[in-house]
Amino acid sequence: MFYRTESGGCPAEEFLDSLSAKQAQKVTWVMELVEELDVVPVKYFKKMTGTDDI
Repeated sequence: MFYRTESGGCPAEEFLDSLSAKQAQKVTWVMELVEELDVVPVKYFKKMTGTDDI
């Protein structure tokens, strides 16, 4: 589902694994919105703090 590096790493999975269960659930929910909706409300795309500019 996610991009993999040549060495087999998956930055998206690593990021999700670094979050609490509640945070990971919210990120996954927003990703599903992006897949399903034609127009996603901008409020779901605000910068997250402490993420090194993800």
